[in-house]
Amino acid sequence: MEKRKFSWKEALLLVLVLAVAAGVYLYAKTRPKGAEAVIEQDGEVYRRVVLTDLKEPLTLEVNGAVIELDKDGAHFVSSPCPDKICVNKGIIKRAGESAVCLPQRVSVRIEGGDSEIDSVTG
Repeated sequence: MEKRKFSWKEALLLVLVLAVAAGVYLYAKTRPKGAEAVIEQDGEVYRRVVLTDLKEPLTLEVNGAVIELDKDGAHFVSSPCPDKICVNKGIIKRAGESAVCLPQRVSVRIEGGDSEIDSVTG
């Protein structure tokens, strides 16, 4: 039986697959540690959760709004407010991002970790 050699197309495909795998690995390793979700109700801190410490999703109900947190970020799952702007915001992941439900007076923001924002004025 004759040994088959790799064609240049197969070698290129192998190199691309290895490059993608290395990129995913490096992204996971360099991901910011210690990103913290801060949930506030009526302007007061309700709870702080270090996202990287979560092993499974955490669901909180704050003043009727349901918030889900996991290692990837935080988002409003549901809210009794009429517009659902907070729910449509989606997942917030990076430091400096926030989601707010004004009718329920509940907010979630991400602190710590890496931020693409240099400063905030206001």
